[in-house]
Amino acid sequence: MTTPSSERLGPRPIAIAVGAVGVASGLSYLLAPHTFSSHYVAVLVATTYGNTRAGILTLSLSSLVVGYVFVPPSYAFVVSRESVISMTLFLVVSGALLFLGDRLRARTRTARETAGELSDLVASAMDAIVTVDQAGRVVVFNAAAEKMFRRPRATVEGRGVELLLPRALRSEGNGAQTSEPDTEDAWTGLARGAVSTVRGIREGGEEFPLEVSVSAAKPDAVTTLVLRDISKRLAALREIERLQRLYAALSQVNQAIVWMPTRTELFQKICEVLVEFGRLRLAWIAWLDPETQELVPIVRHGDAQRQIPTVRVEDDGSPSSRGPSAQAFREGTPYICNDLLADPNADAWREGVARSTIRASAAFPLRLRDQVVGTLGVCADEVGFFREQEVALLVEAAMDVSFAMSTLADKEERLRAEEAAAAERSFSETLIESTPGALYMYDDQGRFLRWNQTFAEVTGYSAEEIRRMHPRDFFPPNEVELLERRVAEVFATGKSTMEGTFLAKDGTQRPYFFTGQRVEHEGRPCLVGVGMDITEQKRAEAAVRELAESLERKVVERTRDLDAARARAESADKLKSSFLATMSHELRTPMNSIIGFTGIMLQGLAGPLTEEQTKQLGMVRGSARHLLELINDVLDISKIEAERLEIHPEPFDLCAAVERTAGLVTPLALRKGLRLDTRLPTTVPPMVSDRRRVDQILLNLLNNALKFTDTGAVTLTLEYVEDLVASAESPPAPGVRIQVVDTGIGMDEADVATLFQPFKQLDSGLARKHEGTGLGLAICRRLTVLLGGDIRVTSAPGRGSTFTVTLPLVRRSDAP
Repeated sequence: MTTPSSERLGPRPIAIAVGAVGVASGLSYLLAPHTFSSHYVAVLVATTYGNTRAGILTLSLSSLVVGYVFVPPSYAFVVSRESVISMTLFLVVSGALLFLGDRLRARTRTARETAGELSDLVASAMDAIVTVDQAGRVVVFNAAAEKMFRRPRATVEGRGVELLLPRALRSEGNGAQTSEPDTEDAWTGLARGAVSTVRGIREGGEEFPLEVSVSAAKPDAVTTLVLRDISKRLAALREIERLQRLYAALSQVNQAIVWMPTRTELFQKICEVLVEFGRLRLAWIAWLDPETQELVPIVRHGDAQRQIPTVRVEDDGSPSSRGPSAQAFREGTPYICNDLLADPNADAWREGVARSTIRASAAFPLRLRDQVVGTLGVCADEVGFFREQEVALLVEAAMDVSFAMSTLADKEERLRAEEAAAAERSFSETLIESTPGALYMYDDQGRFLRWNQTFAEVTGYSAEEIRRMHPRDFFPPNEVELLERRVAEVFATGKSTMEGTFLAKDGTQRPYFFTGQRVEHEGRPCLVGVGMDITEQKRAEAAVRELAESLERKVVERTRDLDAARARAESADKLKSSFLATMSHELRTPMNSIIGFTGIMLQGLAGPLTEEQTKQLGMVRGSARHLLELINDVLDISKIEAERLEIHPEPFDLCAAVERTAGLVTPLALRKGLRLDTRLPTTVPPMVSDRRRVDQILLNLLNNALKFTDTGAVTLTLEYVEDLVASAESPPAPGVRIQVVDTGIGMDEADVATLFQPFKQLDSGLARKHEGTGLGLAICRRLTVLLGGDIRVTSAPGRGSTFTVTLPLVRRSDAP
């Protein structure tokens, strides 16, 4: 027998031992003297309810009492054989009872400890343990179960298990039953000893997946359920499945990169792969339009109801410029929007997103040789879809696409370069063969490298023969030295030319003009040139020389005749101008008389007139005045051409002259409903020039502007300039710049070129709207030049005209 070290002979075991011996001795004395059977019970009780030491103490005390009973003091020295046997029997039986009591007590203690440990194990188990009695009520609900179901133990124990597992009998895992069992045997619906998947319900009604294992107890006993929350495991499995799909999509993207021949086909295939393998709702690729600076969707796949808008890549404050694609393009990094309804940068699409199933979006920049040129956009129908792993895989896909774009661009550039090289070779071959002459190229040793078909046809040699020949073989002996000098000059200075005789295989000789230019070919200097047949040129030169000699004689004769005709024409022109200048008085006097007498009659000084007579005489006076203006213009231009127009310079106030002239044409402006503006400086020094001619220039320009303006205004501006270059021949000096601006019909460049020529009118022909001789602007130009100035015009059809007159403040010939 083993005695635990924790068992000590304390007061309690001693009290139990003494009490048990006392009770046994009393019973033995009262009930059966000289009988010690009650002491057996004392040993057993002390051992069971005390400890082993208490049993040993009880045995010892009982032995003394029994020995005293069987061996009385009066017979102390006389021990019988029966007494020894009885004492031995007592000790053996008591020892056996002591052993049995110790074993019973040890088993009881072990059972109690085991029950406690089991209770602690159930309470501290990681899995939820729920024990259900035969009536379906919860009798055990450990701490893990409290945490899992988020329910206190007190609110669960004693209640039906349907509170926790309302649909347990319609489980989703292996071994699940689909039929409803009897109420008395509710939990036999789950396979005992197997693991099944059921749906649990937490406080508040939240359902979650569980794995349940049912203890293999007897049907009439309690049932223990071991429950495990598998939400995270299922989420991990879904994540693994999603990553597997994305890895499959990435693999398909890489295959598309290898097999798709063009960029558009590659983009389309990538979008299809992401939607079909990656289980995304929508995928598209947008490309930058450099002119509009907008991302324009070029391919898409997925949700047919979803339209992909164009977005500006510059942040102009608009909602679309802050969207995922624009942000990813500007920043060159992925933009992840895991909740489109909550992200403020998705405001522009929130209304459309709310009507659809799309809830998350992401955009990834696409680069072409390290420059962002587009974006890859994807959408999912799950909030929070784009986690770290998904983003990493999509970033890798975008990088693969960028690499493929660079590779395709390099391939396209290489193909274009190859095509350009082939086209260049074809062009060179065509150019060489189409050259209208004998083209050749040979190196510094005189070995022919290239020649065209014309060279072979002119010389009559085959290609093999030309390849073995030297350039001097195509010239007669007397020209070989000249050829060698010119060839040496080409290699020394870069180019040269010569005329020589081209010698053919059949001995034919023709004059040719040869060119030569040095080039580098395959690392060595070569001569490239063309030989042109100048036989016809030589003949033409001879004919030209002969013709030139005859023409020279004819030119001398014609020049003599033309000089005589010009002298006669100049004399006649001067005679005409002198005649018109002389006849100025004779032409003006009759017209003035007609105007004067017509005015007297209209005033009624010669008697009353009828209304019709007044009308007719008014028409006569108007026509006479118009004819007088025409005569004055003709006479003025004639005087100018005859150099008989005299200039009378005198000091005068130019501003007053401008206002006076504007006042003369104001009635005409009012009749046409036009506004006449004059803009004058505050002070202008007195002008020394011919006042009458200045007034004439201003009047002609204003009349001309009003004549060709139907709506708007005519503006006359006067500006004083300290250092004015009045004309190309005059140095800078004080002067004035006068501008007359109208809003009339305007002119094109061809009309401006002939504007100042005499008798030239823009509105010509029988149906013209404006009267005049076409001399007004020509007179303005001649008078401006006579006064030492210049006149220019700028105009455009439908935009009016601007006439600018520059005049010196003091006429140069009159300056001191």
